[in-house]
Amino acid sequence: MYKITWDKETGGVLLHSRIVEGTLGVSPRPVFYEELDLLGLDKLGWSYPHAEEPIMWAVNKQYWYRGVRLFDAKGANIYTKPTLEMQPGVEPMALEPVDVKTMLQRTSDLMFVLENEAIEFIRDTYLAYAKVNKTYDKADANKLDFEAMAERVEKKSKQRMAVVKQDCDSFDIMPLATAEKEGKRVLLSTQIDRFIASFSGGKDSQVVLDLCTRAIPPTDFEVIYSDTGYELPPSLALYKDVEAYYKKKFPSLRFLTARNHESVLNYWDKIGTPSDNHRWCCSVMKTAPLYRMLKVEGNKQAHVLTFDGVRAEESVRRSGYNRIGKGVKHSTVINASPILSWSSVEVFLYLFRYGFPINIAYRRGITRVGCIICPFSSEWNDMVVNHTFHEELEPFLSRIEDNVKRNKVQDFRNYIEDGNWKRRAGGRDIHSSSAIDFLSSKPDLNVMMIKPQKHPLTWISAIAPFTGSEKQGELKYRNEVYSYNCENNGDVYSLSFKNTAKSLALQGLIKRALNKATFCINCEACEVECPTGALSILPKAEINTNKCIHCGKCLNFHETGCIVAHSLKITEIPKNKMKLISYNNFGLREEWLDYYMFNHDDYFQTTDHGLNVKEQLPSFVKWLVQAEILSDTKKREITPFGKLLIEIYENNPSLVWQIIWINLTYNSPIAHWYSQNVSFGSNFTDADLREGVKNDYSSDSTTTIKNVVYALTRTFKESPIGEELGQMTKVDKNTYTRSGFSDIEVEAVAYSLYKYAQIKESNLMRVSDFYKADEKDGIYKEFGISKSDLEKKLRFLSSDSHRVLVAELNMGLDHITLRDDLTPEKALETLAK
Repeated sequence: MYKITWDKETGGVLLHSRIVEGTLGVSPRPVFYEELDLLGLDKLGWSYPHAEEPIMWAVNKQYWYRGVRLFDAKGANIYTKPTLEMQPGVEPMALEPVDVKTMLQRTSDLMFVLENEAIEFIRDTYLAYAKVNKTYDKADANKLDFEAMAERVEKKSKQRMAVVKQDCDSFDIMPLATAEKEGKRVLLSTQIDRFIASFSGGKDSQVVLDLCTRAIPPTDFEVIYSDTGYELPPSLALYKDVEAYYKKKFPSLRFLTARNHESVLNYWDKIGTPSDNHRWCCSVMKTAPLYRMLKVEGNKQAHVLTFDGVRAEESVRRSGYNRIGKGVKHSTVINASPILSWSSVEVFLYLFRYGFPINIAYRRGITRVGCIICPFSSEWNDMVVNHTFHEELEPFLSRIEDNVKRNKVQDFRNYIEDGNWKRRAGGRDIHSSSAIDFLSSKPDLNVMMIKPQKHPLTWISAIAPFTGSEKQGELKYRNEVYSYNCENNGDVYSLSFKNTAKSLALQGLIKRALNKATFCINCEACEVECPTGALSILPKAEINTNKCIHCGKCLNFHETGCIVAHSLKITEIPKNKMKLISYNNFGLREEWLDYYMFNHDDYFQTTDHGLNVKEQLPSFVKWLVQAEILSDTKKREITPFGKLLIEIYENNPSLVWQIIWINLTYNSPIAHWYSQNVSFGSNFTDADLREGVKNDYSSDSTTTIKNVVYALTRTFKESPIGEELGQMTKVDKNTYTRSGFSDIEVEAVAYSLYKYAQIKESNLMRVSDFYKADEKDGIYKEFGISKSDLEKKLRFLSSDSHRVLVAELNMGLDHITLRDDLTPEKALETLAK
């Protein structure tokens, strides 16, 4: 919060309310003798006392003493200590500790303001929610979740709503702008079941806990420590000391420890090492045990307000956090961050001021206390841990080493030093006796499961009500009934969910439910997502159908429905030859094309088009290339075919849009997918499209799929392709349909047929070919034209003087013969002229 400068006299720091000369750009951390010993500074001729006070300070890996930069630490990794690179002119010397007492005196005024503001924040936040609880308690009829009401009103009114405190401890909902204008006190006002201070063993949670004891009655909150099985030894020791200290001071203050029912190393063997793609350990070892402990009567998730030690300085992501936020980490949890704006210096000053013990890990050089090993830890922290807590690290490190050796990596030491073990993407090298194969999805979803951990239907009731037996029955989803069959042959299950291709969302949910049944190891991660207490994982996985509201949270909390399934998943060969292409969220807009068509000569030499050259213009170019108007995305030269479309556009833009859509279905991966998979007459939402694309592009990230689908729907909404060509017409607020288009111009029909002929490598075809259930290309997939309307167009073309095709449609015949001397472009040019 404050600006920081060196205090050369004390060897410490000074705080300032504004920028002054010598202001540091990065918060330093105190360096103690234990870290200097680890670096071997004493062996280089330097001397310093083994004092409780810090000796110097570090800014990243630069070490400063009384305002002078002495040396840098270079090249640390999990196996190797860093080398020390001295600054010019620096020689070994005797170092004195920081004069902490004087430093605290000089920073006392500003620290007083800082900590009292934090105390006031904690107290105000607690009182605001405590009053809501009292309001609930006063009248049984007043069981309203004001915040949930505000969310519903926001959806209807399309404006931000706020819950405000009125007179007599009552609450109301009004537009946020109105509340701010009238000076109302805006509250997050969900009823809170439990107030907690989350303790991690780190300095930040240590400060927040003490601030809470100064702001809240000890009977009204509790302290919870999550023992993940990864804890650094000094963190466990500090927690015991902290508990003893506060229990003596506040006997009524409760301390609880949350642990998973199973060893973390057992999970490593079952799920694989954590990685930047598979950070399962947080969900399984920390979040699940914590929120399972916080459940209330009826196995329901409690509404919790957590005072945490999150600080904006720690990461770019955290810098965007609000000081109070609902659902930041869990849907039923409100996070309040009293020291969000504090720097690490201010946190240490608080600990020094009140004489609290410093976690030994900080004294040995660890910059951020957390798990003993983590795919997101720095090479520096890995080094410190391995050299100071090697015995505790060894079981984890040996597993990593064994995995790397088993994969026959030649120089396994360098591989681990470079942190490559942290980048595991799939489960190819992890043994699992269970497997699942989605055999087909059109029209039925057919699945084979081998040795599933749970019965295949265990999670199906989370999707929708179903009736029947373990062998066959019916599932009712969105007022449609879908039948299923389940056959068992020893360890192999064969399942078929009939006609589910018409509901992409349903197929996605079924896949998630079957993933869970195949790989579930009772880790509890999904149980804590259930808001009603219907799902229980221990002692066995089961769903109470009387409590289940089919919200899907236990299925949708993870993209595959199951953390274990995702970690064990073997990277698949994509089902589609074309890879999804990003358009930066921009669709093909009618006004963009219109301007280009009439200004193509110098379009890319000026900025008169008004498009953002970094995002909009590159996206527009991609669409033009896929429409075959431009040659490529780099040269951006107009093609001969593009020039033909420009000539046609002036008099017949509708025909050009029809041609563009035909080309996109062949060249744009997302348009190609849409034409093949979205049936005419079927209703869908944006979420349905995303789910369907995920089914076929499982190797692409959720974010990529979301952005690409959004670009396609924007194309439909912002060009004639959507409404005019019937590719996406609105049914209601969130629902659309693909209605189809029969009024296709004969030139577009001919162009489509010649395109189809190129793919099939044959100039002979039948009308009936386009209407086969397994046909993926052609004019019906593009436009949904009826067979009778198509035959009318073909008769016209067959009798036209240009005779670009011959159609034999009498006496039961439906043959089409195209000319050998024409290409799609030549056929269009012949008819257009």
